[in-house]
Amino acid sequence: MDICLNLALRCIDMNPLSRPKNISDIINKLDEMGDDATDECLELVDMLGIEPLEVHLPCELNKQVSWPVELTNDTDDYFAFMISTDGLGLYNIHRDKGTVPPQSKCSVTVTLKTPEKALLQQRRRDEFTVHSTRVNGCHAAVDISGDMFSEDLGNKVVDEVKITVVPHHPDTVLRP
Repeated sequence: MDICLNLALRCIDMNPLSRPKNISDIINKLDEMGDDATDECLELVDMLGIEPLEVHLPCELNKQVSWPVELTNDTDDYFAFMISTDGLGLYNIHRDKGTVPPQSKCSVTVTLKTPEKALLQQRRRDEFTVHSTRVNGCHAAVDISGDMFSEDLGNKVVDEVKITVVPHHPDTVLRP
């Protein structure tokens, strides 16, 4: 599974030179891994799509800042999700857990509660983790708990995707 994750991370690397050059490179690597590893990789591909993976957040004093996180389910399965953060109480997450039905999207809104603190900690990068796994049918948000996202409970695949938040002063020029 580590090979699959490393290959997936290379595919989405911010540096284009670190990504595989073309689809045949990816297919060759999957062929080298064998059928079992390929099946595990395909299970990971068929997980929730999450956008954006990095948020550059302009922080102004006394101005609340929000942004959407889009969860996309292009499969025929239901997915439960839960979002956690290391933001030390700086953020509100509207709809931090729920279910995404087959062939649908779900939007989650994240709000920076105290931009003043974020400005003081501009060098700090907060991270959100979106945990997701396949479930049987739709679940109410109150029924979703951290236990659902434990791989120890069987052969289910649990995906964890990091979203990085980079606060900056609005006058700062960002370079790609």
